[in-house]
Amino acid sequence: MKTARLILVAGATSLLMGVAACSGGTTEVCNEAMKAFTDYSTKVGQAAGNLDGINSETQALATQLKGLADKADGDLKSSLTKMADTWATLKIDPANPSAITEFATKTSEATQELAVACGG
Repeated sequence: MKTARLILVAGATSLLMGVAACSGGTTEVCNEAMKAFTDYSTKVGQAAGNLDGINSETQALATQLKGLADKADGDLKSSLTKMADTWATLKIDPANPSAITEFATKTSEATQELAVACGG
């Protein structure tokens, strides 16, 4: 379970690095996305070993991303919507270790897409 937590925190951290490139008219939404991921990373770290807590925070992040997507347009809206959909379906289950690998892959893809959408 420690490995799962580390992957979740690392994934959220890599997203933060991608979001840090926000510029132009998307700055406000990008900054809000960065804060959402910062908060998520902190809360997941605090939920060490508590899968229900991690899953709850993941769902809360999906809801935040959906709300941010509603405030955005263009590539940023598309990226945030895709990320919200990804996080909404993510559930860490000890009986399904492949969920961690899937999360890591999707996190990497989202990092790249959000960085582009935020002008990075």
